[in-house]
Amino acid sequence: MNLLKTLAAGLALSAMLAGAASAQDKQDWLPSPLPKPLGEITIGFANLGSGVNSYVATYLDTFNTYTKQLGVKTIVLDAQVDPAKQSDQVQDLIAQQADVMIVWPVNGKAIVPALRKAKEAGIPVVVTNSQADPSAADYFNTFSGPDNIKQANSAGEMMVEALGGKGNVVVIDGLPGYSVAQEREKGFLDVIKQHPDIKVLDIQPGDWSREKAQSVMEAYLVKYGDKIDGVYSADSDMGVGALAAVKAAIAEGKIKPGKIKFTDCTLFAAAYDEIKAGNYYGSVLQSPVVDAQAAIQAAIQIAEGKELPKQLFFASPSITQKNIADYPRPTF
Repeated sequence: MNLLKTLAAGLALSAMLAGAASAQDKQDWLPSPLPKPLGEITIGFANLGSGVNSYVATYLDTFNTYTKQLGVKTIVLDAQVDPAKQSDQVQDLIAQQADVMIVWPVNGKAIVPALRKAKEAGIPVVVTNSQADPSAADYFNTFSGPDNIKQANSAGEMMVEALGGKGNVVVIDGLPGYSVAQEREKGFLDVIKQHPDIKVLDIQPGDWSREKAQSVMEAYLVKYGDKIDGVYSADSDMGVGALAAVKAAIAEGKIKPGKIKFTDCTLFAAAYDEIKAGNYYGSVLQSPVVDAQAAIQAAIQIAEGKELPKQLFFASPSITQKNIADYPRPTF
């Protein structure tokens, strides 16, 4: 299936998941009749780490609620953001004979040998949210999640718009080695490179932490001061941390109000409020509820014998003050 068809399939899946609860009750995404009763399916979930941030927490809550609603069995293991631990947990799921696995990789490269073992054991795998390394392409069935490069392209375009095509930008990245962080850096820089009057002063990791991002931004302000015109963060939880540092600098008279523009990927509730208030230029909408439900539906369909596209992306619109009233406040 080509990319356009894959995107169309992902958008259709997203629209379906975002619908009313009655659409979920109908379960019209399932084959009929079912080759295997849902109660006989066991999904093994190798999770990234429950304590990462509120996005992950909402994803996990949705995973537990939705699988219970559907009546499937689950084995949920928490990697605690440890690649080696996650690889061991995939092997545990193989030993426990899960019918299908959902894997949220801590590190896209480190997980490859474990995915290969799952393939050798005949257990199908859905990679969720963050991509595995391309060398793992033959070892999993489907990726379900956001198109991180496209999201970062959108954040880059919003930054260009916010700066009027000219200025200096600093970047706060995610967790080093994590594919989402890598893709969101690449997608943003791909756009910025097309605008020679916008310079990237520095790139440092914020590790998906609001507190770490605030510290990174404080260091940026010491080093670059009012040379900074824009801040791009890999998600808005970190973006709000950076904004807190800038607000403190404004209160101290070191930075003029409104001078520094903020964009990111993945709209959190706190950033929604700041966009609405005019303190934050823009973000990209990504729902952890849709993310979790999409992965579960993909896993069940594969366990029932259905072949799915290799990539299932869901829609992620750009959000600025111009259109924020059209979207509800995120719950995370």
